[in-house]
Amino acid sequence: MRSTTTRGVLWEVIAPVLRWPMRSPFRFFSVVVGIVFLVWVIAQWNEAPEAEPATQPERGAPSASGSASAGASAAPVPDPGAAATKFVAAWARPDLTNDQWWAGINAARPDESLAQALGTTDPATVPATKVVGTAKVLEQNGSEARAEVTTDGPKVVVYLTLVDNVWYVANILPGG
Repeated sequence: MRSTTTRGVLWEVIAPVLRWPMRSPFRFFSVVVGIVFLVWVIAQWNEAPEAEPATQPERGAPSASGSASAGASAAPVPDPGAAATKFVAAWARPDLTNDQWWAGINAARPDESLAQALGTTDPATVPATKVVGTAKVLEQNGSEARAEVTTDGPKVVVYLTLVDNVWYVANILPGG
């Protein structure tokens, strides 16, 4: 006669689930791999950086306290044309060694993705040697801008991103 206690009923439900992986080596191995994967996923999830609170402003956007008194304390947005000109002047130097060229490029503030893209560039292959004239800002809205810089080679379109009131070069398109 079977026991009708809660413990007995619970065991009758759990026992087949526990026996199922033991019926073949493949099932057992699959369950073990599944458990290890689940533990790994949980560990990765716990190590992930916590999201910023929703009340924090975007990078480069004025803060709530700064927008309330924008006229008094907000720093003026720098000219993206000057940043574009500085970058193209550093880029258009095919006469420099790789180290010298990179020092100039890094001083002109490329963002990380552009720095990686330029990582294999040989300065001798740059199709310009100097900037001619001033940059023309084609578009500027919020924290993004696009400027055109004239060189002694092709015109260069420079895409910029404003972060903490500093323009960073996000991309360049020679001949663009």
